[in-house]
Amino acid sequence: MTRKGRFFCAVFTLFLASFLLSPLPAVAAEKPRYGGVVQFAEREPPNLDPHLTVSFLTHRALSLIYNGLVRFSYGHEQKDPTDLSLYPDLAERWEYPDSRTVIFHLRKGVRFHDKPPVNGREMTAADVKYSLERFMTRSGFRARFSEVEAIQVLDNYTVKITTKHPFAPLLSHLAAPSYAVVLPKEAEEKYGDFNSVEAAIGTGPFMLTEYKRGVKLTFRKNPNFYVPGLPYLDGVVWQITPKAAARLSLLRAGRVDFITAGAYISQEDAMTLRRTNPELQIDKYDNIAMGYIYMRTDQKPFNDIRVRRAISLAINRQAWLQALHYGEGCINNGPIPCAMKEWQLSLEELTPEQRKYLVGYDPEEARRLLAEAGYPNGFTTPMFHWPGYAPPWPSRYELAVDELGKIGIKVEMKPQEYGDYISTTYVGKYEKMAMGPVTPFLEVDDWLYGMFYPDQPNNRSHVNDPELNKMLVAQRQAIDVQERKRIVKEIQRYLADKAYYVYIPIGVTYHAVSPRLRGHKAKVGYTTGHQLISTWIAE
Repeated sequence: MTRKGRFFCAVFTLFLASFLLSPLPAVAAEKPRYGGVVQFAEREPPNLDPHLTVSFLTHRALSLIYNGLVRFSYGHEQKDPTDLSLYPDLAERWEYPDSRTVIFHLRKGVRFHDKPPVNGREMTAADVKYSLERFMTRSGFRARFSEVEAIQVLDNYTVKITTKHPFAPLLSHLAAPSYAVVLPKEAEEKYGDFNSVEAAIGTGPFMLTEYKRGVKLTFRKNPNFYVPGLPYLDGVVWQITPKAAARLSLLRAGRVDFITAGAYISQEDAMTLRRTNPELQIDKYDNIAMGYIYMRTDQKPFNDIRVRRAISLAINRQAWLQALHYGEGCINNGPIPCAMKEWQLSLEELTPEQRKYLVGYDPEEARRLLAEAGYPNGFTTPMFHWPGYAPPWPSRYELAVDELGKIGIKVEMKPQEYGDYISTTYVGKYEKMAMGPVTPFLEVDDWLYGMFYPDQPNNRSHVNDPELNKMLVAQRQAIDVQERKRIVKEIQRYLADKAYYVYIPIGVTYHAVSPRLRGHKAKVGYTTGHQLISTWIAE
């Protein structure tokens, strides 16, 4: 083996026996108890097939059912809610013989849920190949695997993935809950897809046993889960609750045990909960989500940088942060979220001109730019959105309409039904302008390559910048972490004054949990399965 090959083996071969999944250890006098059902309130997922929607609601539900080759930390393992350390999952270890090849060694004896037509058979390398190739052809996030050249089955328990170039994000993409999960082919052959209770067959800690549309999803413990002793719970009930106020009422009344991060609690509600329900455990942490105004930069007037800069200068981010989040959070929440501190370029590292167009507020300058671009009297534009997002999203929409109106841009709000919105606007199929949140991605490549490279489903602003494209490719091919960070920061400098997206402030995330739950930890992203896999009920 070459010196370079030995280097990659030494650095990337991960024999993580000490980190293999194990039941949550007993602490002090409290020993984990088995039994009981956890209830939580959330909106309804639009689909149950991991590859047929990009909605975080679907993937939140499926994180209870499925596993991938690798995973992020959870429960007693994680240092804090933003900890994205990688651990083995269905692969017990992996190795890099060179910079373009990774070999995964699968656990033996891992079984699918005992549901027909799979009937609890063992998961093998063939299932991994089928699942990842299906992801590559069917998923709205298939760009995550655009660098994958081949997936080969070496034997029943060994899979080799070869990439076209060195591909730094691969392991994080494999760990993302419910996207690159392992599915049984015969379930799709029988049911056509995985969008039903019968077809939802994985290897995960819980099995979907009932789905009453508009009412609830019911999961019960997988008795054959590959981690001995887990999960502790007998089951989980997802109460379908569209309205944020109703979710909060259920929590106050003790009828649900927590509200997921996706249906987050505002600071105002958190303050109220502390008064009305002091027994609840309420934690706060940096939000890895993002919200923005996005525009068709391939259409007039948004193909003019002066118009985009004017829109950015119209937004009083500091006032939004104070009014909507009591000053808690950050205004510099893009293109890398504030929660990803090791990757985000600070405002102090930007020039005054760059900071101006990223987070500045100057409506007079905004009006001057519009006039210079040929719109002295402004213009009218639609703004597509889904009105069902939890507060403070309704207020954000109102503030955007108001502040853009002050510089002469008349916004006509275009509300959509969620299923329509998530299959059109959310993947860039809209006219002129839209606004909304983004899936809380856990890999920096999703925030950059996924949102700026041509023809990617998440490139909602239809950006096509040749100079930027070179840097986007370079960062994902930089295996050395420090070199990759250097390129990522250079990308942020380049993007700061382009205003391809207009980022809005983000507050901190609040997570409220019933006092009866133990081992339950808040987690960035949409990893409900990671929150519940080692949770137990202390009563």
